[in-house]
Amino acid sequence: MRLFPHPFAALVVLVTLGAAAQTPSSPVGSVSPTTGLVLRDDVVRALIHESSGDRIHDGVQRLALLARDNAGGYTEAAVWTKAAAEAAGLKDVRLEPMKQGPQWRATRGELWVAGPQRYRVTSHADLPMSLAIKSGSFEGADLELVDVGTGTQDAEYAGKDLKGKVVLTRGHPSATLRRAVTKLGAVGVVSSYSTPPWNLPHRLDGDFPDQVGWAIVPPGLVPEGQPAPFLFMVSDRQGRELRAQLLTGPVKVDVHVATEEYPGHYGILSGVIPGTRAGEEVVLTAHLDHYKPGADDNASGSATLLELVRTYTTLIRQGVLPPPVRTLRVLWLPEFEGTREWFALHGADPVRRVAHFNFDMLGASLSRAHSRFLVSYTPDWNGSFVNAVSESTVAFMNRFNGVAYPPRKDFRIGSVTGSRDPLDAHLDRYSRGSDHQLFNDHGIPGVAFSTWPDDTYHTSGDRPELVDPTQLHRAAFAGLSSITVAAWAEGPGALDLARLVAVHGARRVAEDEFRARRDLASAPATGVAGMHRLARAVVRAAYQRERDALLSCVQLGAPAKAVRTMTQSLERAEAQALERLDADSKARGVSLKEPAPSEAERRARAFVPRRVKGQELASFDELVTRAAPEDQPRVATVQAALREATTALRERGEGELRFYQLPDALASYADGKRSVADIRDAAYAEYGHVFPVEALMDLFGLLERGGIMTTAR
Repeated sequence: MRLFPHPFAALVVLVTLGAAAQTPSSPVGSVSPTTGLVLRDDVVRALIHESSGDRIHDGVQRLALLARDNAGGYTEAAVWTKAAAEAAGLKDVRLEPMKQGPQWRATRGELWVAGPQRYRVTSHADLPMSLAIKSGSFEGADLELVDVGTGTQDAEYAGKDLKGKVVLTRGHPSATLRRAVTKLGAVGVVSSYSTPPWNLPHRLDGDFPDQVGWAIVPPGLVPEGQPAPFLFMVSDRQGRELRAQLLTGPVKVDVHVATEEYPGHYGILSGVIPGTRAGEEVVLTAHLDHYKPGADDNASGSATLLELVRTYTTLIRQGVLPPPVRTLRVLWLPEFEGTREWFALHGADPVRRVAHFNFDMLGASLSRAHSRFLVSYTPDWNGSFVNAVSESTVAFMNRFNGVAYPPRKDFRIGSVTGSRDPLDAHLDRYSRGSDHQLFNDHGIPGVAFSTWPDDTYHTSGDRPELVDPTQLHRAAFAGLSSITVAAWAEGPGALDLARLVAVHGARRVAEDEFRARRDLASAPATGVAGMHRLARAVVRAAYQRERDALLSCVQLGAPAKAVRTMTQSLERAEAQALERLDADSKARGVSLKEPAPSEAERRARAFVPRRVKGQELASFDELVTRAAPEDQPRVATVQAALREATTALRERGEGELRFYQLPDALASYADGKRSVADIRDAAYAEYGHVFPVEALMDLFGLLERGGIMTTAR
């Protein structure tokens, strides 16, 4: 037995300890021939196997117990999330109060069918979303229930006395409230409506008869000082049961509603994983607010942020990852409203925010919810390296998780308690619908991760048991893979990233050229000249987007000279693509000379809008609500053009979120350099639809009158 270690053994120990003490190398490197990512293969494995969809699902179950659509429940969720974030290793965790304002809460809400066989239809205590937010207090017994069908047609109200009665509808409750309550004197509404308009292509009322929809009593429905009406939400099955009872005779109901308004506020929860470079951030967001249960929307995104933090802090502590180059700023906040306020409070911070990643509706079982896992591109005008990173991540995940039993277990992304569903992830062209749109509107490249569509969206069916831990794990890895590149890339790693951007950009511009040449080939002879101009706009926008994406790598530390060489290659390729378009057009044997510009076209070329500083997040819909009477014809022109656009896009197979808040998407092109005519062409490149220049002039004219835009020249 040797009592003392050999001197050589001691030396080995010292060398080993010295190596362990060294700072781990950057996770970002050259494009992997195996994964196609600019992350080292061992880092990819570490991100997969340290992160856990099962842990995320635990957080989903915890948050789904809370009604986060009121200040009390939201605050309880924020306090729990704050403690969990601190336990996960997040630093400088703060719960920042938002603006004080009137808050609503209910202490009782019950709807009963009266009579000898009295029974309770629904209860706020059992299902908080059964009593719509902002419902007013009311006590009443033996109130007559009157069915008005969808509540949208004159014939449904004909001959019906509604004064002092309760209205039953299967249509959108807002329309029924405005008509039955404010005009005809009903005291409240019971609605079995559950399908939001933007989800109509994916499910119809009655497809899921036991789901209860989520609703709010519209603000300003009744004059100030008058009590608000109540609104109960019931399932389609319950609505049909009540209508069946009405066929046998009058139905009376008892209503017990106790609500109150009180001063209070929501909050913005934030924290950081500190970076080594001062003044640079990558921002991660998830909206914490929503009804109970709201498991997929959006307990899933909120719980995923916690797991991302825990994964990073664990790998940094273990020495697998060095500290990030750029600070990771993590935000939990109310959707839209909270993001707007965060920008109001912190938009002017002396920080360069290089990218944003939003996590909203991540965990729906793809097979049971008939859903897809989606990652969005940034808008064309906001080209960034994040698009190539997203593409490479999605391609890697599909390749190694496209079957139930992939041959490489080290790249399998699954969870112990989750499904073995094959993955089919997709990248979608820019669409709005969550907080990433506000970051893009503010000029920060924003990417959204989500599962859409979802059969349980905005209903009581959005429960933890329909959230798949495996899908949560996959969404978490998609975020980790993308964020790691954005937060750790610098110097040589940023140059490797630029090479990835160039490779993926070549594929994307080829796809755009294909679309441009296809549209040109399908144009009638009389429309070739106009389509030739639009096809050239598609190609120019595509190449400019990819040049911008390459230049965004310079901000991360890629050598400017090397990146410039890549952009020059793009410029040569663009010239060749435009020559091919010209050849296609000339082969049609028609004149490419467009007619003389109309007066509207000349004005559109002269009008160069620019968003007023501080109004980056202003909404056209909000502007419309306060438009002056003399502006109503212009509003009508814009809305008619947008309806035509959405119809055309829908018939072409585009998803509903693609044209969600479309006027704001168009307004985001105003940069003080593009004329309205340029924006028309750029919007065609993005959406493949020709927006009438007259309507665009009215849109930007209204935005200018509303103080959102100004004229650059």
